[in-house]
Amino acid sequence: MKPSFEVKMTQEALFEFLMFHTYHGIKGILYLIVGVGCWLGAIASFAMGKVSLGLGLVLVFATCLFIIPMILKFSAGSQIKKSKIYSMPIHYTLEKDGLRVERDGKNKVTPWKDMYRVMMTPNLVAIYQTPYAAFIFPNDDIGPQMDPLKKTLHSLFSEDRIEDNSGRILPFLFSRKKK
Repeated sequence: MKPSFEVKMTQEALFEFLMFHTYHGIKGILYLIVGVGCWLGAIASFAMGKVSLGLGLVLVFATCLFIIPMILKFSAGSQIKKSKIYSMPIHYTLEKDGLRVERDGKNKVTPWKDMYRVMMTPNLVAIYQTPYAAFIFPNDDIGPQMDPLKKTLHSLFSEDRIEDNSGRILPFLFSRKKK
């Protein structure tokens, strides 16, 4: 059986994808270190009476850990509203020769050799064509096809090209809750 499902992109799924890219890897670790370091520095600055330095550090802390996620949330909403690609459901089928994408009466197969890697979060699966361009499949849309999907992906991609973050909380803490 070929895994097949229809995806209607939501702001929450796109937000989770954007959060993953912002707070994953070395960049995400640096955001967290800078944010926490600024918070600790702000506490020390306030304790020493250096209010303006403390306020500056609080601003950097807030930017790293709160403002950037808020910007990503609004960006996801804006992309959903403005982009034609997200306006209609897209039907995906994982076939032997590639990923079949059907939308608006048009049909295209992207060969597996053109795929870069697979990433799974608690709420979505993404198949990458480049490091920052991916087909995004929310788990809610995959539904009962999840097991066949994972089995198919594991047969098509080597283990080093599949990143399974489905059991992790961060950086998904501020996205949506796993059902």
